[in-house]
Amino acid sequence: MSAHSDCTVTIIGGGIAGTEAAWQAARAGADVVLCGMRPSTATPADVGSWLGELVGANSLGVTMPTKASGLLKQELR
Repeated sequence: MSAHSDCTVTIIGGGIAGTEAAWQAARAGADVVLCGMRPSTATPADVGSWLGELVGANSLGVTMPTKASGLLKQELR
């Protein structure tokens, strides 16, 4: 990959996709600004003040068997 030191990439969202995008852009040589959001009410996943508390709650937190991830979990059990 060629270096892009004159390029700044701004990524909105510090979840799994945002941090992956930031990592890939940085590996390609871009300067990266990663903007995350903390909820106004902390959840059990919010134990620190930094990004990186990636628990996949949005994608795999659903347990309802009528939803895709809930059905997958039910099938795995």
